[in-house]
Amino acid sequence: MLTARFVAFGAAAVVAVLSAFAATGPAAAAGAYGPDTCRQGYVWREAFPGDHVCVTPAQRARAKADNYQGQYRVNPSGGAYGRDTCRNGYVWREAYPGDHVCVTPAQRARARHDNSRATGRYENSY
Repeated sequence: MLTARFVAFGAAAVVAVLSAFAATGPAAAAGAYGPDTCRQGYVWREAFPGDHVCVTPAQRARAKADNYQGQYRVNPSGGAYGRDTCRNGYVWREAYPGDHVCVTPAQRARARHDNSRATGRYENSY
C-alpha cells in the first residue's frame, strides 16, 4: 500500500514537472532552434559562425557568396587598412564589429538593415 502511494505520488510529480517544462521550456517559449528560431520565410544569415540574424534565403546565399568572393575583393597592395583594405568599389560588410569581408556598398547597407530588423524576425517576437 505504501509503495502504491509513492508510485502514484511519483507519477503525479513527474507529470507536474513535465507540464511546467512544456509550458515554460525552450521548445514552447522559442521554436525548434530556441529563441533564435526565425519566422517562416526567414533563415539564419550565417555570414560568420553564430550569426543568427534572420534574413531571406536569397540574402543568406548572398552572404555565403560574399564570404567566398571577399578574398578577391581585397586590395593586393594593401592600403589605409593594411591587408584588410578593399579594392575600389568595395567596403567592409560590418555584419558584426570586425567583419572585414569586402562587399558592395549596397550589401553593407543590406547587412545593417537586416541587423536592425533582427529581433522582429524571430518566431516569438512581438
